[in-house]
This record gives sequence, C-alpha cells and structure tokens, in this order.
Amino acid sequence: MHRLSLLACLFLLPLAGCGNDSAPANAQPGQTAAAPQPLAQTPQQADADSHASPKPAETKTFRDWIVGCDNGLACRAVALAPEDEIQPTLMLTLDRAAGPGAVPEVHVTGQEERLPPLTISVDGKQLAKGGTAADGAVQFDGTDAERIAAALGNGRRLAVSDDTGKAIGTVSLAGAAAALRWIDERQGRAGTSGALVARGSKADTATAPALPVIRAVPVRGEAALLDPARVAAMKREAGCETDRDLGPPQAKPLGDRTLVLLPCSSGAYNLMMAVFTVRDGKHTPAQFDAPSGMSEDGSPIQNVVDGSFENEVLTSFARGRGLGDCGIRQEFVWDGTRFRLSRQEEMPECRGSKVYLPTWRARVVR
Repeated sequence: MHRLSLLACLFLLPLAGCGNDSAPANAQPGQTAAAPQPLAQTPQQADADSHASPKPAETKTFRDWIVGCDNGLACRAVALAPEDEIQPTLMLTLDRAAGPGAVPEVHVTGQEERLPPLTISVDGKQLAKGGTAADGAVQFDGTDAERIAAALGNGRRLAVSDDTGKAIGTVSLAGAAAALRWIDERQGRAGTSGALVARGSKADTATAPALPVIRAVPVRGEAALLDPARVAAMKREAGCETDRDLGPPQAKPLGDRTLVLLPCSSGAYNLMMAVFTVRDGKHTPAQFDAPSGMSEDGSPIQNVVDGSFENEVLTSFARGRGLGDCGIRQEFVWDGTRFRLSRQEEMPECRGSKVYLPTWRARVVR
C-alpha cells in the first residue's frame, strides 16, 4: 500500500508532482503442489533462480528523519530538511549493512559538492574531523562513524564545518533516536552490543538474509525497425496522448525480440513510456513481475518513467517533484520471458533528500 500512496501523490500534484500475495513465479497451470522434502536434501544451487515475488519493504518517518531497510536488511536513515526549506544546504545519511560486525557509514551531502576534511559536532561537541570523498559526498566510517551514530540518538542538533572552521550547516536530530532504534530492531540487533541505540549485553550474532536470485539472459542482437503503422497501433493500445509529439520510441535488442519504450504521456517532469516487445512481426505488452513506473497493479500495459535500457538494465525514475527529492527509482533485468525487479529505492517525503531509501534488492546472475 505504501507504493500506491506514493504514486497517488505523484499523480495528484501538478501533473505528476508531489511535496500481494501471489503464486510462485515458477508454478505451471495444472501442476500439483510438490510434497514436503526431507531436510537432508541437496541444497539449492547458489546461482539457481529463486523465482521470488518482489515485496518492497515499508519506509517509516520519525519527525525529521526517515528510514528504510530492503529485503536483505541493508538499512538507511536520512535526515530530512525543515518543511519550509526547499533546497537544504546540508543533508546527512547513515547506512548500515546487516550481519555481525557491520559498521555504520555516515555521508554528508548538500546542494554543493563538499570535500574533506569536514568537522562533525553534536550539540557543540566535536565527534570527528576528516572523512573521505565518495561520489560527491563526504563519507565517515570506522570509529568516526560509530561515534557519530551513537551521538545522533542522544543529541538535538548536528553541525558541520569546513577545514577553515566555517559553519556549513546544521541537521535536526528530532526523530533520529527512533529511526536508529528502528534499524536495530529490523536487523535483530536490539539488546545487543552491536546496536546503534538499543544497546544491551547480548552478542551481535544476527546474520544477513540471503538475497533472491534472478538469472538474467543475454540481450544481444539487433533491434527490429519500427514502421509508423506499428507505432500507431501500440499508441492506440496503450491509450497514449495524441495531441502532441512526445518524441520517437526507443528500440533496443532483447535477445530473440526487440524492446520498445514508447513515449506515451507526460507531466511537468515525468515522461511515461509504455513498454512493448516485438517478436516475429508481432508486438505485445512487456511482462513484469512487479508494477513498474507509474503503472497500477494488474495493468495490462506497464510503463517506465524517463526510462532507458542500458547495460542490460531497464530503469525507471518517477519523480514526486522536479527537484527529484521524492519518488521511486527502479531497475529491472530480462529473464527471457519478463522483466524482473532487481532493485528499488523510494523517498516518500519531499523534503530535500536526493538519497533514496532501499526497499528491494535481488542478486542478478548472468
């Protein structure tokens, strides 16, 4: 339901703007359910497709912080900007993987690229100085990150300054303790010596869950030529806008068929593209194992938003508003029959952060 709520937000504000249980994928019609197997059976091959049905996890907001964990229990907490600050000068995120001994990482980002060294303080007490450059952010790890994480749950405000001592900005810690406690609970660390906030005397022994496996197939070949009559037919089937030119379709090789990303409708900053495949001179809607883009559950024709197909990965990025500080990012891979969700990140709060929360992840084997 959380995805539906976010998509409703995407649809209801100025044209795409915003402040299930199912049978196993490998079941065949008419098959009888397999009898329970003895425990001493040969384990499934590590790279065998697990045919898991994607179930992206929920996110949770605690005042000025939001948090999410994916199905592999990789968790992220993100500081949100004040409600009245559209483009904050400073943003803070904390990442922690599942499993014993996993150390948190703290990232400082902003509207301008920051370079180390930076100084981190909470309520006037200096906690760390330095950091390393990492994809436009400054990253703190090891003992520095552990000190920062421990202070987040006990302070009121975090401040960052540059190497000259000049203040860069501050972050509210209202809700940080609850967000980190939520991570402790999800990762099975509450009451252990490895918890971020909910510390106890028990050993930190909870292991990370295994990720579902997707066996993707090679998508080499040549894309078929799309004649105007076929493009017009696909537009009619998808109910695309016809009163303006949204650009030509993209045609990409997909092994024994061609992938077609058909510009279909658009808002202020989202271009919805209907997804078809062409094979043996016939086009059909592409099949997906999870709702894509702004598609509704059960929609016969799926779409991706500002989609592309590069390096054998189909991407979609549905923005909640033009800044890109809320929405849904998705990645899909082709298994020879349908597109499978391999990664999803979400940000339901339109409050400054362009760092999204992980909600689903699979291990892709090619």
